[in-house]
Amino acid sequence: RVTCSYQMTRLRGSEMEDPLNVNEDRNLIEKESSIATSKLDVSATKATSSYIDSAPPRNKFLCSLSRVFTKNVLLFLAELGGEFIGTFVLTLIAITVSASDILLNTEVGLWNIAFVTGMGVGISIYSTAYFSNSHLNPAVTLAFALVRRRVFSWKKVVPYMAVQLLAAFLGGAVLYAAYWDTIELYEEVNGITRGQNNSIITAAIFGAYFPSPAYDLYEGSHNDVVSPARAMAIEAWATGILVFMIFSFSDPNNSSVGRVDRKNKSAVPVLIGLTVAVLISLYAPLTQAGLNPAKVTGPRILAAFLGWGSVAIPGPRNGFWVYIIGPLIGAPVGAALYDWFVVRMAKRSFKQQSE
Repeated sequence: RVTCSYQMTRLRGSEMEDPLNVNEDRNLIEKESSIATSKLDVSATKATSSYIDSAPPRNKFLCSLSRVFTKNVLLFLAELGGEFIGTFVLTLIAITVSASDILLNTEVGLWNIAFVTGMGVGISIYSTAYFSNSHLNPAVTLAFALVRRRVFSWKKVVPYMAVQLLAAFLGGAVLYAAYWDTIELYEEVNGITRGQNNSIITAAIFGAYFPSPAYDLYEGSHNDVVSPARAMAIEAWATGILVFMIFSFSDPNNSSVGRVDRKNKSAVPVLIGLTVAVLISLYAPLTQAGLNPAKVTGPRILAAFLGWGSVAIPGPRNGFWVYIIGPLIGAPVGAALYDWFVVRMAKRSFKQQSE
């Protein structure tokens, strides 16, 4: 009797704890549901694989091609976006510091202007190097397409240059939106008529001229102190030095800039910016050191529409072409000099030492 009463007590206790067997029913339902789901997944996988296997080979190829094409297009658009942002920032900084110096005389001394412009180049590269090649300059783009064809395709040259030119144009528009009243006041105070020869001093805000209007060389015979041919040669020479340095700094084998494994090249944008600053300090009195066809061309096209007319394009002595042809000649020469001469000579030297 004691044993039976004990068992009855346990049974009643278990019924009191779960009188409807809810937990057991729930576990059973979850188990059956998981089994059914797994069966559906297996059947769906089999159906998908059988559909793919039964699809014509042409459809498989088109699907794969579509995926690759979409991915490549998105990557290329990201590159163009980086070129646009970088060139816009670079141009805006470069011409704004020039406007500040001409209109308000806040940037006293050539080195101040050169340093700010150079740091603008470095900032622009830092901000876009993650998702773009950060050329930011049609001359650099052409140099890479000609000399380093394995890493940069010719198909990208025209889109890159177009985006760079558009970005520089918009950079000039933003500058004018910020300084238009200051420019007009400066012209009024100094008796400058926009579109006339004396308006070159304010037109220089939007682009480079030779010789620099800041040095009053446009009076009398001093206007010819720098000929168009000489100005083009100076622009080609300075841009060649710049691109030579860019190729040297970005060379993965240049361990003086960063590790050979390419994981530490963070100093490159600063070094490129300092190179630009030095070149501006050296050659700005003669040609204002354009060095970048987009940076000079885009804002000057805008200036032509804003009333400067022929003073902006084609400019005095029709010299506008100097800032396009010069850099486009000098950049590939500087790149070829580094990759085809310096690098090959270095490899031969290392090979002889190892032997």
